[in-house]
Amino acid sequence: MKIENVTGINGYTLLIYSSVDHLYRFSIIDVSGTAFNFDSIFLTAEEANIKGRAAVEMACGFDRNQH
Repeated sequence: MKIENVTGINGYTLLIYSSVDHLYRFSIIDVSGTAFNFDSIFLTAEEANIKGRAAVEMACGFDRNQH
């Protein structure tokens, strides 16, 4: 696995990485330190980043609604 990008967004961490198959994936670490992995695969790091940021936005919205 090769980490391509690490971004902090509102207390979340978005990780973009590639594997030996040369496809890209993303994971999110929430504010409590819990890691969430997703089954989606992408041809480019940019595409994974766009989808990962959308997932973080949804998680942030969910957190706001819980408080």
